[in-house]
Amino acid sequence: MNLIFLTQSSRIKLFYNVMLEMKDFIDLNNIGFYAVESRWFKKFKLLTPEIESDKYFLLKEWDIIRDASFIKPDIDILNNYEKKLGSPNLWAALVADRNIYSGKKYAYTQDYRKKKNHEEMLSILQVALQTIEIFYEKVKPDLFISFQCTTIGEYLFYLFAKSNKIPFLNLRPTRINNYLFAGEDLLEPSARLKNSYEDFMKNGIDQPLANKVNVYLETFRSTNAMYEGVIPPSNKSPGSFIDNNNQLLVIKILKSAFNAIKNDLVWKFGEDKYDNSIYSLTGYLLHQKLIRPIKSLYMRKYFRATYLNSSDLKAINYSFFPLHTEPEVTLNIYSKTYLNQIEAVRTISHSLPVGMKLVVKEHPVSVGKRSINYYKKLLEIPNVLLAPPEMPSRIIIDNAALITVISGSIALEGIIMKVPVVTLGRAPFNFLPKNMLRHVTKIDKLGFEIIDLLDNYSFDEKTLVSYIASNIENSVEIDFYSILSERQEAYRSGPQLDEKQKQFEYDKQIKILAKYLINQFYKYKPI
Repeated sequence: MNLIFLTQSSRIKLFYNVMLEMKDFIDLNNIGFYAVESRWFKKFKLLTPEIESDKYFLLKEWDIIRDASFIKPDIDILNNYEKKLGSPNLWAALVADRNIYSGKKYAYTQDYRKKKNHEEMLSILQVALQTIEIFYEKVKPDLFISFQCTTIGEYLFYLFAKSNKIPFLNLRPTRINNYLFAGEDLLEPSARLKNSYEDFMKNGIDQPLANKVNVYLETFRSTNAMYEGVIPPSNKSPGSFIDNNNQLLVIKILKSAFNAIKNDLVWKFGEDKYDNSIYSLTGYLLHQKLIRPIKSLYMRKYFRATYLNSSDLKAINYSFFPLHTEPEVTLNIYSKTYLNQIEAVRTISHSLPVGMKLVVKEHPVSVGKRSINYYKKLLEIPNVLLAPPEMPSRIIIDNAALITVISGSIALEGIIMKVPVVTLGRAPFNFLPKNMLRHVTKIDKLGFEIIDLLDNYSFDEKTLVSYIASNIENSVEIDFYSILSERQEAYRSGPQLDEKQKQFEYDKQIKILAKYLINQFYKYKPI
């Protein structure tokens, strides 16, 4: 088998180890890696120098960006690729990449100013297409493996795979405990998941699987939902230098400042200057450790009298809209139509029954990133109210008459808690029946769909059980964020682990993931 792994930052280590484990089960011949973020790659290379040996094919994103800086785009070349690969065009690949389409400060503040102009974008697109096509022909892959999609390269590899009918396994979280699913392409919903769901609806579920689903639903409904990798709600920005007494720890900031400035100088004038994924560490430090915490405090104080409390929720008729952090896969890949969330909120607000409010809540990751004016614009919409960022979503869901989302896990939580749900973008559960969920593709029909759903809503436990069962049956149970991706802030159920225990879990779960991916490729054929 020939394989191409599409990696992001530190996940080159994860996929490299998965590849080594896969060799225990199948014969691997040509093996390619698409690497993003040069600094993570260099750290990995220090421990694994053979990554640049003739054992593997390697394509580095920063080389594409470098080469693109020396050419002007050829529209004829791009038009030919667009005819061959576009669905309907190649803008999706550009929008998918936050380092191209978003502002240069996107990592630490909401930044809509363009980082690249149109010509620069097209130069990158052209070089990426040409380089990826050459790489594809060298490796001749039988399978692509990736995790979600946040880069132009991943999206273009997906288009090449689709055009050539090559299997493409895209890992993504199910938001059901720690189950990770390998979809057959980048988009939602998965046809394979839908087929499994329909089979369960028609033929039933075996008892062991049904027991797993029932335990999950019972636990979910009795406690606040916390899936693996989630960041809990908070009114503080992540990584704040503000302690519980809200005192700035200035000394820590000053200690880091010199290293950050040095880091930025090395980046701008050194060998990493063509790495499009690197952002200013000085800017990140300044915003993450100082500006965002101050903005969070100011926001809390400014909207203190405006924010709803739990008793307010019981007294009003409302729909719930959770904001997405930006940029995010949910918006940039699944729901490009709704990149402007203020306008999405406006559209939803005037599609509701006239007596219904729309309660909007900030995403925990975005606390302190957006300006006060962003929330002011939301509140200028007549029937929009704000919930405080630290309020658990479960409280808002429990009192809601309706949940309206672009996509995301809040919709699934609403479905489980027997609340009518409307989705505007692509979501993994969009194939559920209309008596429980409406996926609205014609936005001018949104008001009609909302009224019809409210009038004809009917919860069906069998439907929900079949959907949860299809996820569990087709997924793998691993701690992808907290263990395999080694993210310190990621939520993980279970006891705390020391370093030796973490390594043991890491090695064990890499084996599990490798076998799962092979099974998915062979359509569940035992190995």
